[in-house]
Amino acid sequence: MFKFSIDEAGYRNALNDFVVKLNANGELLLKEEMRLLLRDVVSFTPPKTMAQGRKAVEADLKRNAEPLDWKNIQMPRFAEAIYRRDAEAIQKIANNLKGGFFRNRTLLKTVDEIRAEHKKNRTRYGRIRSDRRNMALLSVWRKYTREVQSRVGFAKAGWLRAAEGVGLKLPNFVTRHAGKAPGQYIAPTPQKMVIESINRSSKIPNYDRTVSDATKRRVNSIKSELNRLLRGGKSRRGSFAGTATGEPAS
Repeated sequence: MFKFSIDEAGYRNALNDFVVKLNANGELLLKEEMRLLLRDVVSFTPPKTMAQGRKAVEADLKRNAEPLDWKNIQMPRFAEAIYRRDAEAIQKIANNLKGGFFRNRTLLKTVDEIRAEHKKNRTRYGRIRSDRRNMALLSVWRKYTREVQSRVGFAKAGWLRAAEGVGLKLPNFVTRHAGKAPGQYIAPTPQKMVIESINRSSKIPNYDRTVSDATKRRVNSIKSELNRLLRGGKSRRGSFAGTATGEPAS
């Protein structure tokens, strides 16, 4: 689970200056800022695109179990055993090889066996980092691969509740998991001017550092924007609507 909130001292002070000096709407300002901050965090949560996610799944599952396509096998007896889907012969040949890529690989015969190996071999970030010395018939491997690829975007979908709360649009490969990926959004109130976003679906390496860096960038951006507005500049932010600084969207 990952949780972050706009409740960091430098950030709050910068936002408070907007409210006090420019008469901005504090609740709306927080939502605008969370939208910008969440955009960065969502971007960091893999994958960037559906195609990238599907490709990463395929690479991981090849490390988990090499798919066997008889057309690509140069050893006639081995290719014939694969063509006949003769699991006993496939394993026997692999065990008796004197060397090479397939020597002593373990044949995973069913989707359930591939799934069990996949769960066992994943890192805490859900990846397969090295060749696990397994193999599987191509048709069985493809069936499980399609199953896993159907979940591409699930990690990002943990941010959906927060994205909806602050008006951030996420791509279709993420929104297809709406209602399935657990996440939470806690909106600001006049009594508690803090936004919280929680993702219970993702395992993100270096998460804390990334959110901290994104927050620092937003603080610098806010300070720069505040100086511009104090010099008489205008803003199309909804949080400035009805103020001297506000400017209608064109």
